[in-house]
Amino acid sequence: MDYAKGLFSRAKELAVQTAQEIQARAANASLVAAGLPVDTPGSRGASPGVDSPAGSGRDVGGSRSVSGAAASSSGRMGPAIGPGGSAPMTGGIQSEDVRLARFQAELRGSTINLHALKRLAFHGIPDKGNLRATVWKLLLGYLPLAPEDWAKHCAARRTQYHVFCDELIVDPKRQQDPILFGGLGSSQSAGGGGQAPSAAAVDSPLEASTSGIGTGTGAGAGAGAAVDPLALPTEGSGGVPVDDHPLSLAQTSRWCTYFKDSEVMVQVERDVMRTHPDMHFFTGDSPEAEAHREDMKRALFMYAKLNPGLRYIQGMNELIAPLYYLFKTDTQDPLSSQYAEADAFWCFMELISDFRDHFCAQLDNAQSGIKATIRRLMLVLQHYDKELWHHVEVVHKVDPQFYAFRWLTLLLSQEFAFPDTLRIWDTILSDPHGRMDCLMRICTAMILHLRPILMRGDFSVILKTLQRFPPVDVNVLLAKAASMPPCTEILATSV
Repeated sequence: MDYAKGLFSRAKELAVQTAQEIQARAANASLVAAGLPVDTPGSRGASPGVDSPAGSGRDVGGSRSVSGAAASSSGRMGPAIGPGGSAPMTGGIQSEDVRLARFQAELRGSTINLHALKRLAFHGIPDKGNLRATVWKLLLGYLPLAPEDWAKHCAARRTQYHVFCDELIVDPKRQQDPILFGGLGSSQSAGGGGQAPSAAAVDSPLEASTSGIGTGTGAGAGAGAAVDPLALPTEGSGGVPVDDHPLSLAQTSRWCTYFKDSEVMVQVERDVMRTHPDMHFFTGDSPEAEAHREDMKRALFMYAKLNPGLRYIQGMNELIAPLYYLFKTDTQDPLSSQYAEADAFWCFMELISDFRDHFCAQLDNAQSGIKATIRRLMLVLQHYDKELWHHVEVVHKVDPQFYAFRWLTLLLSQEFAFPDTLRIWDTILSDPHGRMDCLMRICTAMILHLRPILMRGDFSVILKTLQRFPPVDVNVLLAKAASMPPCTEILATSV
């Protein structure tokens, strides 16, 4: 009761401070910590975000209380520290219109200054102007730095993705290109007309969405050659190999591959169906939501096919969802919505490249595995607040894997409302010290932010609080994380 009264009293004291003052301190701490100049005085509205299509159905989502966040954000860190250990500079921040103009100016140049773009994106990309999709594509290396090359580059990558879909999504009921089996003619031979996929092929769950990518069968394969439909096909006859039938166990059998792929697709579909159930964009029976899920399923399935050593791992759907959502709703590029699936696939490939070892169970105990990353996170926490670490992990024996595993593998996408996740990813993707380092600093700031609750809690309270992170202004957490030196420097001194 006393603790609750204390929090209430503290919240009342901070209520007299305006949101502008709070955000100004947060932004300036971020600027100084990142070694960037402080912006000119001004004002900005509420924290960046997007309008959730279906409200805030998540327990940890919804609106964020600025005063409540500031009430427990002091932690044990003390003042924000700049790159050289100096105190932070003071000053205002620019209005959102001014920031939007700066982003637009950067994107209009003949060559994008990626360093300057990162400096802008580090403090959040304005929702106004719908620039986040384009900026993220640049930060993830999908778009070249010369805007004049964007159309040509995107066309090539989108075509390449659809070629992958055509070649790697197997439907054994679809006739094979005879060239592959030593037959005569080809479905795509010069002058040969293509034939639309059969109804059976289109009904296949792995093939339904690729029927329009150029998968015609051999209408001109063998002029006048009559094929007995009851004859058993043999090697070199223009049909499929003799061992290619539904009961075949041969590794080269298309039926065997088809059944293995179906198992992967079932797992992907199960996860995609659970993606952001609070958003109509992803869930529901509307044709649009179903089309969005199909696009995501196919993109994740293609990742599994192209990465057989890792394949699909539960949770990857949470990483591709923000990318696909942004690209599908992008109004800056008229083709972005049409090719959101392909663009999201390539950006997902780049994003997960920094974190893919966290998904590989065989690397759990390796230096790059998830357990080693969690240990490094705990070392960083000890550096800032050894008493808090001791209370949580030693006294009450709360295994950090119970909460940090999800934080690190899913990039905090399940801890906050969707608009806040987009804001956090703005910083992660543009941090000058790297995405992993930034993620670890944010996770550390999250734990330090909850110090008053954790220090008073037992095992159950601590675990529940960390697994269901309380509502908070994410700008407060990001400012605290930006005030920290790189984790690599802290870990170098702790060895």
